[in-house]
Amino acid sequence: MNTDARYIIWLLDFLSGKGVDTQALSAAHNLNQLTSLEVSISNVTHRALLADALRLTGDTGLGLKLGYQRSLATYDQLAYLMMSCTTLREAIERGLKYQSYPGRFSGQSIITTFSEIEGQGCFQVNVKEELGGLRLLAVEDLLSNIITTARWVLGQPLPVTRLRCDYPAPPHADDYHPIFQCQLQFDAPVIQLFFDAALLDQPLPNASPHSVRLYEAMCEEQSIRRQGGNVAWRLWPLIVEDPANPPDMVEAAKVLCCSPRTLRRKLQSEGWNYQQIVDRVREIHARRALSDPTLPITQIAVQLGYSDHSGFLKAFKKWTGMTPSEFRGRLF
Repeated sequence: MNTDARYIIWLLDFLSGKGVDTQALSAAHNLNQLTSLEVSISNVTHRALLADALRLTGDTGLGLKLGYQRSLATYDQLAYLMMSCTTLREAIERGLKYQSYPGRFSGQSIITTFSEIEGQGCFQVNVKEELGGLRLLAVEDLLSNIITTARWVLGQPLPVTRLRCDYPAPPHADDYHPIFQCQLQFDAPVIQLFFDAALLDQPLPNASPHSVRLYEAMCEEQSIRRQGGNVAWRLWPLIVEDPANPPDMVEAAKVLCCSPRTLRRKLQSEGWNYQQIVDRVREIHARRALSDPTLPITQIAVQLGYSDHSGFLKAFKKWTGMTPSEFRGRLF
């Protein structure tokens, strides 16, 4: 998965403003010839660049700053698509559908989902374990960028009401309040950002249905081009559609126009097996559902395809190390 050159160009300018010798940094990562916005930067180069940025700046809160201070110069077709939508609800739906479009971590190492819980909009951030030392930076970048993107789309600040983070309060915890201006909870069992759902269906200032059709076609084409060979990415929405009754390998292979054997082999080459993807989708759904105190745990189990509470309890404990009741108890 590659990263858009315009973001990398802005990142280098941002780091230059922080006193980093970006000429040396560019040379170290073979970026001196970055003269076209059409160039794609590899995932490996992007991560190495961020690791060096953390080391050179010594700023543990770099991720927050990258997301919140992101420049208009990094606009891409997805940003214009979201801004052209009729409502925030529509913009969020489109944004999450194409969340892997810009590259970097979103939609790959980090998957964001959205739901409504008791009159609150809720972004839930789900992180793979592969990020290592870049985990905090990547998560903070995404969370603060939600605030920035919402401001672009709405033409006003997003009224955030609560933020839960599944990590301890970082050294720069005081930087959170000026950005999110809400109740904070660290060491939570899940990462969730809540806001007043009353905004979801209000008209957006830059709505343009014609532009939506144009930019969505561009995002669709580019996403297929970037992810066409990624079988797990293509399989994911088939399972999300109904996690209680996901297609079996034969059905999934038919939809993806290959044999079950080929599907199994391609998934293995990407580090997955079919059941792992089913379990991952169910875990994300379960974490989100358990955040709604009005939903009985038995009902959540049925929604995910478990015929009895004990089966769900066993699976959830395997995923999280907690029972569903323990998980919910840590939230409230």
